[in-house]
Amino acid sequence: MKKVIVWFILVSFMNLTGCYSHDLLAPSSYKFDERKEIKIITRDTTYNFKGYQYVLVSDTLIGIQGNVLLNKADIDESSVKVPVDEMLLVEVSSVNGGKTTLLVVGSLVVILLIAAVVDLTKILSSLWHL
Repeated sequence: MKKVIVWFILVSFMNLTGCYSHDLLAPSSYKFDERKEIKIITRDTTYNFKGYQYVLVSDTLIGIQGNVLLNKADIDESSVKVPVDEMLLVEVSSVNGGKTTLLVVGSLVVILLIAAVVDLTKILSSLWHL
């Protein structure tokens, strides 16, 4: 039974990262969602913004790195300003909660099935020796 617990913990740690997807989109086709983590690729620079660190204001993405952008009043001279015209690609990262849940539950079922088979073989082998 201890092995089952150890395997369960190992698989659970592996699944903590979840099921992520990364989509590369043209800036004109992406509707900017300030909640999502994005990477902006321009000709000479790549910008990484976590959720709530940027806002789109009249065809210019304005972001701050390292802090949370709570409202437009937080924008100052040190903010990064990237016009949509200069963007080549937008990489959007998102987590799929449904797939992550299925992965964890599926792993748990497989571990429990393996544990049941191992215990069943132990019981059967002890019966054969009687």
